[in-house]
Amino acid sequence: MMKKKVALPLLLIVLVAVTASHISVKQADHSYLMVVDGIEIDVLGKMQNQWLTHTQNCQNVKQLPKEETTHVAASNAIKAYSPPQSQSAKVASMWSMGEWTLAEVEFDELLPAVVTLQTRDNETRIVPRGIWSGLTKPWMAAPLIRTYLKKQVPEIPTELLNCFAPRSKSFN
Repeated sequence: MMKKKVALPLLLIVLVAVTASHISVKQADHSYLMVVDGIEIDVLGKMQNQWLTHTQNCQNVKQLPKEETTHVAASNAIKAYSPPQSQSAKVASMWSMGEWTLAEVEFDELLPAVVTLQTRDNETRIVPRGIWSGLTKPWMAAPLIRTYLKKQVPEIPTELLNCFAPRSKSFN
């Protein structure tokens, strides 16, 4: 029979060793991923999403319905941006605050995108440096896209970015 003084430390060592054999941390691109049995998980992205869910006030941000004028103008600008491939644009969600709009778009032949648009003098235009295009796996889509767009377009309202939550299958 093993003494308690030996059994408890031994149990702790075995628990740490078993956990360590299944979980690791991997540095990739711009951040870290937790790897559990070979599956990469963006823990920091999940934490950021949860934090924003509980702390962000989105009263000034509108999710635009398809029939709204801003939605129609933004959709037309996206479809005209790089034809013919952009003409197949399907807007999955669109968020607006003041003169700024974020559109989550899927295409037939192009990678999914999040497009920043700005409306001035009744004209809606794409902000060329404010386009995220591509897949996000294994990263959580929203934090990765928010960070990218804030670096590219620092003047975009932080409230709009923080309230942006991807809806399409491509980013979830």
